[in-house]
Amino acid sequence: MSDSEKGPPSEWKTARFWLAIGVTVVSIIAVAILASRVIDNGKDISGNAQNVLNSVLPLLGTWVGTILAYYFSKENFEAATKSVTELAKQITPQEKLKATLAREKMIPQVDMFSKSLPAENIKLADTLTELEQTKKGSRIPILGDKKEVQYVLHRSLIDKFLANSARSGKTNTEIAALTVADLLKDPTLKKFAEAVAVIKEDATLADAMSLMNQIENCQDVFVTATGTKNEAIKGWITNVIIQDNAKV
Repeated sequence: MSDSEKGPPSEWKTARFWLAIGVTVVSIIAVAILASRVIDNGKDISGNAQNVLNSVLPLLGTWVGTILAYYFSKENFEAATKSVTELAKQITPQEKLKATLAREKMIPQVDMFSKSLPAENIKLADTLTELEQTKKGSRIPILGDKKEVQYVLHRSLIDKFLANSARSGKTNTEIAALTVADLLKDPTLKKFAEAVAVIKEDATLADAMSLMNQIENCQDVFVTATGTKNEAIKGWITNVIIQDNAKV
């Protein structure tokens, strides 16, 4: 087994440990020898002893205090770090979502790439080109006159519809003329496009996820002032946003 697989060395094997021991022992011996020589060589032995005691005792106390503080502070820091780590592990993804307001993580309406009804005026091929140019993801909210959400077209739905149209024998010109209204004539694709939810402004990401789970194929939740679908949207929460913010 390599050294990297053996884990960290034991405390007594580290250079830091032996350096601390060595400096402490050598210093104490040196001070003791120096003190004894000062006491023995002086005429006033009691006075010399008192002076040495007054000088050496604070010095030894400082050394001992420094060494103890170093090792005990190290253990306290490691214990505190461990406690914080364990506490963080106890926070579940659901609790994190409950503590996060949707409006703090939503995509604001002004930053969204969206299209407005009528559906027959929204050409699919041209819309995909615009989406690629804006580099704003792969989903297209379709809004009504009041900026309320009506549908969300995922690029995969549009690609599937255009591919099926090509296989059915439509020409390139006919495919280029296809609109959102044409796509919504397909009951299955329309069902996917209508799979959206709406929450109020002070809802949490947990509320958004709960609504998303209640609607089949729903991956998009929109934020409005009161949480009703017939009012202007303020922002947009996707399943990806929820997943990213659920990580602990």
